[in-house]
Amino acid sequence: MKVIGVILTVIGIGYSVATGPCREGWLSDAENCYYFSHNLMSWPQAAETCEALHSTLATVMSADEHSFLKTTLMSIHPNDAAGRIYWIDGTDLEVEHVWRWASSGEILSYSEWSVGEPTNTSSENCLLLWGAHGFNMGDNPCAASWNYICKTSFESGENIIG
Repeated sequence: MKVIGVILTVIGIGYSVATGPCREGWLSDAENCYYFSHNLMSWPQAAETCEALHSTLATVMSADEHSFLKTTLMSIHPNDAAGRIYWIDGTDLEVEHVWRWASSGEILSYSEWSVGEPTNTSSENCLLLWGAHGFNMGDNPCAASWNYICKTSFESGENIIG
């Protein structure tokens, strides 16, 4: 019954599950399809999994997109958001303190960091959305196991059966 409530909540805020341009199990905003994982993986494992799903770890390109992700995550986790963390595509592995989207190599043009983030320690090189801070951004060791969000465009998402 809880799953039905979450689905109805997500649909109620204007997003869809398994309808429109996205394949089953993915949610859509105005331009993309997103997969919110149920399992925990390291950042490299999550990136590989997204690639196997013909997508990448999610990039956050605007305040609107970040708002969609935050609202969706709060809907998925109405009672346990503070304990949830989701990997997204950013990293400063290549050059410390220079955050890039791993899938494109582009420097982040949008960010909404949690208070005190990024800590920019040499051991925290991967980007996440941190539930304890309203799903704002933070950095963490890449080997930590968290949930993850995959993203694909409508064009690439609609051609995959799965």
